[in-house]
Order: sequence, then C-alpha cells, then structure tokens
Amino acid sequence: MTDVAAATDIDRSGLDTRDQRRRAIIGSSVGTIIEWYDFTLYGLASALVFAPLFFPGAGSLAGTLGAFATFAVGFGARPIGGLIFAHFGDRIGRKATLLTTLLMMGLATTLIGLLPTGETIGIWAPILLIVLRLFQGAGAGAEFAGAMTMASESAPTKNRAFVAGFPGSAVYVGMALATCFFALVSLMPSDLFLAWGWRIPFIASIVIVAFALYFRLRVKETAAFEAAERKGEVTSAPLVEAVRTHWRILLPGMALFVFALPWVYVVQTYSLNYTTGTLSVDPTHALIGLVIAELLTIPVTLLCGRLADRIGRKPVLMAAAIFGVVFAFPMFWLFNTENSWLVGLSLILGLAVIQGGTIGVSAAMLAELFPTRMRWSGIAISREIPAALVGGTAPLVATALVAATGGSPWLVAGYLVALSVIGIFGIRFLPETLQRGAEATELQR
Repeated sequence: MTDVAAATDIDRSGLDTRDQRRRAIIGSSVGTIIEWYDFTLYGLASALVFAPLFFPGAGSLAGTLGAFATFAVGFGARPIGGLIFAHFGDRIGRKATLLTTLLMMGLATTLIGLLPTGETIGIWAPILLIVLRLFQGAGAGAEFAGAMTMASESAPTKNRAFVAGFPGSAVYVGMALATCFFALVSLMPSDLFLAWGWRIPFIASIVIVAFALYFRLRVKETAAFEAAERKGEVTSAPLVEAVRTHWRILLPGMALFVFALPWVYVVQTYSLNYTTGTLSVDPTHALIGLVIAELLTIPVTLLCGRLADRIGRKPVLMAAAIFGVVFAFPMFWLFNTENSWLVGLSLILGLAVIQGGTIGVSAAMLAELFPTRMRWSGIAISREIPAALVGGTAPLVATALVAATGGSPWLVAGYLVALSVIGIFGIRFLPETLQRGAEATELQR
C-alpha cells in the first residue's frame, strides 16, 4: 500500500458514529491516565524513596543509580510488551488488547505498593520490584500506542491531531494526579512517609483502574478495524509487514521519539533528584512546580493539535525540536539559581513546549502513515524502541553524567541538544500528512 493509501485508510475503511467517537476518546484517554499515573509514581519514588528502601547500605550515589536502574528496566520491557500486544491489537482488535494492558499495568502498580523493603527481605526486595516493574513496563508499552491508534481511527480527518491530543494530554492528567498525590503524602513526617506513606498512591492505583475499566468496557471496536476484518485485510504478521514495507517511515519516526521521550524523563524524573539532591531546592516546591507544568501541558497539547490541523504536522514538530536545541542549557541555568519560581518556569517550558508540541501531533501523523492492518504495530515500533534506548535510561544517564563532572549538569544539557538534533533530522524526513488528510476527506464525500 502506498503512503497516500495509508493516509486515507482510516477514513475509507469505515466510519465511527459520533457516540462511538466520544466513547473511544474517553476510553483511550482514561487508559492513558492510569498508564502515566503508574509510570509517574514509579519515577517519583525512584527519585525520592526507592534508594533507601530497596537499596539500604548501598550509599547515596549507588542507591540512586540502583533506583534509576529499576526505572530504566521498565522501559526495557516496554518495546517487548508493546510489540507483542501490538501484534494482537492489529490481529484480533483494539478493544480486547487494551483491556488486557490496562489490567496488567494497574495490578503491577498496586502490588509495588505492597512490597516488603530491603530491610525486611533483603535482596528479594529489589528483585521483586524489578519483576513488577517489568510487568508494568510491558503493559504500558502497548497501552499508549493502542490508545493513540483507537483515538486516531475514531477521529474525523479534519481534526485528527486535535482528537489525538486528548489521550496525549491525558498523559499529563495522569502525571499531575500522581505528582499531586505523591506531594500530599510527602508532607507527612519523614519517618512515616518512608515507613508506609509512599505506599498509599501505589495501592490507590486499583481504584483508578476500576474507573478506567468501566469506561473502556463501553467502547466498541473501531469501525476501521472491523472494516479491515470484513475485507480480509488483517494480516497474520503485522510487525513483519510494517518493517518490510514501511521502514522508510519507521526510521525517521524513531528519530522523532529519540528527541521527544528523553526530555520528558529528564524534566519529570531526573530534575527532581537534581534540584532537591545536588542542589537545595525545597522538594515540595519542586513537586508543586512540576504539577503546574503538567497541568499547563494539557491545554498546550490540544492547542498544538489544533495548529497542526491547520498548518501541518511537520511545522509544529519541527518547532518543538528546535526549541529543545535552544532551551537545554538555559533549563539548567534556571535550575542552578535554586530559586523556586525560576525552577518552576524551567519545568513548565521543558514540558509544555516540547511535549505539548509533540505528543498528540506525532500520534496523528503516524496514524496517517500506517494502514489499519499494521497501524498499532507501526506506532509501537516507532515509539517504544526509542523509549527503551534513550527514554527510560535518561535519568540514569543524567545521574552518571552529573556524577562524572562533579555535580555539573552541562553534559546532560549537551546530551539533550544532541538528541534534539536527531529529532530535527527525523522530522525532516517524515512526509507531511495534512494534505493527505484533506484528500481522505474528499474521498469520504
């Protein structure tokens, strides 16, 4: 299938009713909320509590590296789970697969909140933590690509980037929810917080899963997938076909996420450790700044989707990548002031501009470049392999770089600049899909 055919495939292969579109947007978004609630909780706990609890006696630096290593392990599982579930999502349908990933993530997160610590069971504590992190990562690796697939397939062509922005902005609803919850329990006396307070947000994950499950059960299979099934277009090996026939899309797509994903984990996870550990910013102030940044990213994501539906996907993505090159060093200059207001401003710019400009727009573009029979697989390959290589490892790499330079953050800033340049090249070689969306609308008529 040609790229133009891929771009129009969403619309020619079946149309969802308005009610189904609404349910698909809600269903995909609530699953994304639980995914990023879970992942954000783990990142916050890695930065603030896992080192002394699960790596006692390892020392400050070794404990922090160990905690961030378990954080990175989840991203090693993401492409494995993402590709396995993408295979089934493209073969048996979006709905059943997304129900499975939702349950896997939520149960793993709840069990993390029930784990004994290193002082109680020794080496088994970090081992069990890693096992549950692997299950969490495997489910999450498929969840976001699947949510973007469902939302994009259910969206009208004329505002697909805007609609894809809803599960994209739901990422920050989940992040803000987790950060707020964690910030509240962190106000407890430190001994109680370390003893059991940190567990409360993890155990509460089961309540959010039940809420998300209710909405996701009400979503029907997408009309695009049902039409592909009726026409006999569903393939037995969607991953293989995506690599074989669309590698020219996959490579620049991965380059795009090589830029976008490390930024969120440096800002979301590593910055807390740097500003409150290496520097002396008040942890509560840092968490409040992060919550504000996450909340502001929600409207920015939707606005960037609107803009991408008007002027094109590539200009919005390119602007975000160029901002990454320009802002990497100033971000750490603002951190180093140790002024809570300037640290908060830096967090806002690092999340709202870069993530708001990429998360929904990139999903719409990739959905328009892959046909229904391999759409979930194409999005998962493009996103989850970079997530494992440079996304989840970003806090670990940043910690090692700062340690190697005696507390200086400039190698981390240079690392972000280099990744942003890779993103610029990737975006340059991705075809614009806005006009193809217009052609799809004409075919609909």
